[in-house]
Amino acid sequence: MNASLREVNIRIGKKSYFLKTTLDDESIKGISDLSAEITREFEGSLDQESLLLLSCLQLAWLLEKLGRKLERSLEDIREKEGL
Repeated sequence: MNASLREVNIRIGKKSYFLKTTLDDESIKGISDLSAEITREFEGSLDQESLLLLSCLQLAWLLEKLGRKLERSLEDIREKEGL
């Protein structure tokens, strides 16, 4: 089954962006909430481009951190199972 594209509005920093996606409402809300949480950390006198760059770097750092935790967890599981 192919999910149909729909247009949604996502706010990132100081601007709202329209994009077409197949994501469901719950996923869109999660993304919007995460974006709001990250950009709140950088509120102030930053322009939109700087805000987007810092948000991107923050997301990259969070993904890197999560990846390391997952790798450690996987190693722990392998050790416990003797693999």
